[in-house]
Amino acid sequence: MTAKKKRSINSIALLLILLAVICVFTHLIPSGAYSRVEVDGQTVVDPNSFQFLGNQGVGIFDFFLSIPNGFANAIGLIVGFMFINGTMEVIQKTGAINVGISRMIKTIGIKRGDLVLVVMFYLFAILGGFLGFVEGSIPFFPIAISIALALGYDPLVGAAISMVGAGSGFLCGPTNPSSVAISQAIAGLELYSGIGLRLALFAVVPLVCLLYILWYAKRVKKDPSKSLVAGIDTRDIAFDPEQFESQSFTRTHAAVLLVLAAALAAFVYGATKLGWGFHHLSALFLIVAFLTALIGRISSDDAIAAFTQGCAAMAGGSLLLAIAYGIAYVLNQAGVLDTLVYYISQPLQGKPTLVSIVGILAAVMLINLLIPSGSAKAAIVMPIIIPIAEIVGVTAQTAVLAYQLGDGITNMCGPLYGTLLLVCSMGKIPFSKWERFVMPMLGIVTLLSILFLFIALQIGYC
Repeated sequence: MTAKKKRSINSIALLLILLAVICVFTHLIPSGAYSRVEVDGQTVVDPNSFQFLGNQGVGIFDFFLSIPNGFANAIGLIVGFMFINGTMEVIQKTGAINVGISRMIKTIGIKRGDLVLVVMFYLFAILGGFLGFVEGSIPFFPIAISIALALGYDPLVGAAISMVGAGSGFLCGPTNPSSVAISQAIAGLELYSGIGLRLALFAVVPLVCLLYILWYAKRVKKDPSKSLVAGIDTRDIAFDPEQFESQSFTRTHAAVLLVLAAALAAFVYGATKLGWGFHHLSALFLIVAFLTALIGRISSDDAIAAFTQGCAAMAGGSLLLAIAYGIAYVLNQAGVLDTLVYYISQPLQGKPTLVSIVGILAAVMLINLLIPSGSAKAAIVMPIIIPIAEIVGVTAQTAVLAYQLGDGITNMCGPLYGTLLLVCSMGKIPFSKWERFVMPMLGIVTLLSILFLFIALQIGYC
């Protein structure tokens, strides 16, 4: 008899099951709320104001209602995601990216693929660590996946180079404007103070993550059957560089890539200086698609067909985002988010210093699974963490470090984190396969995080 092939659960089915389980649990967890107050322009919780509000469990209709509400709440990310992919399809009509990658690989040599992975990884790490760009790195994700496939790796390698690169940099956050800057403002600390230890963290954690990815990449390249995503059809996202070796890299190709680079540079400037978000990114990519069609002399019919084809390919990823945001909608409707934060924070009080700081790390990791937004979570969690830290003799700076580490670790494995779901969708990677790949690495990162927190306690980090 032939053994049945083990099938991994579909990512959408997995999230629907999680949504159903959470709907049931809203009937078992009492609703509750903290009062919100305004402090130095930030809306934060009063840590002493928690009150139970009875039970507001959601009904069967809310299960279905949560998904369209999730679509509405995630619309900026979904539109950006679709427009990026639509524009990439228009660019592909010119052959600029494929020919460009082919030339790069020919110059460097396919045997030096590890060098390409290292350079890409650290570009993503710098974006995440110094600019807080994880979501902002999304336009580069499909390019990283295509390059990894062209070098003979699997899509998991490309997804890891981009997502773990940006995520590990974000976790260390020497000048991360999201988790670090907002948390320090709430804690009353000088902006980006204590940067020395975060730079040391940035020197260690991304390197460990990169070595793990390179180990997996070398293993897969040597024996493709050992790939965690072996058997998944990647023909529509991969290409053979040898097919494009005979094609010249023309001025048209160069002009198209310059337009794309200019748009990305404009977004980095706009996001850091002008407060731009995903709507601006979507508009920039529409401009890129329009200019690419003009430069590449693509007919309006062909350009629109390519753009809509790219948007349509992201339907599955958009549904993943809608369900993930739908889970957040259910938790808010039931009024249990504050209750969960309250229950998780209670065991931290009255414990020894090291136990308390590790407990804060674990608590933030748990809360981050439910509230992936760094800024929203900081406003809820930091006002609770800071008084606990003061009581047990932990500096506010160390508490902020524990917060950013816990936030960053679970960003790379949380099933509700939209950016992670997008990169898995782009690479056709089942979420269960991603978890199998990333969890051993995150175990090492967690141990390193505890080590750095211990160092922070020893030096009185401030």
